Amino acid sequence: MTKRVVCYINQFFAGLGGEEQAHVPPSSKDGVLGPAMQLGNLLGEGAEIVGTVTCGDSYYGENIEKARSECLDLISAFRPDLFIAGPAFNAGRYGVACGDICKEVSERLGIRSISGMFPENPGVELYRSGTFIV
Repeated sequence: MTKRVVCYINQFFAGLGGEEQAHVPPSSKDGVLGPAMQLGNLLGEGAEIVGTVTCGDSYYGENIEKARSECLDLISAFRPDLFIAGPAFNAGRYGVACGDICKEVSERLGIRSISGMFPENPGVELYRSGTFIV
């Protein structure tokens, strides 16, 4: 059985732009977008990326409860078996968004989640106890 995977990326990795687009609200796209293209290759035949959810870093950080709720709705619509956020590298706002949405997806939707961040990213400190971060 093929596992359904949903990815979360910020506005930069979605190809929308940098800081000038950091206030874009959540949106989704069927299939693969941005760095998930390579991830799809790495996951192999046992998994399929069925959707990608995007949100601007500033939008998520400045509207955390609203952004979280909007993202959860978009994510759950894909009916995933696994959720992957990032990688956020050392981008602080992005790391916080990745950590937060991973935690919420795991707790509220009961779906395993994972994110990638540099150890110095503030998202690691805030979410390492409830989120699998590599």
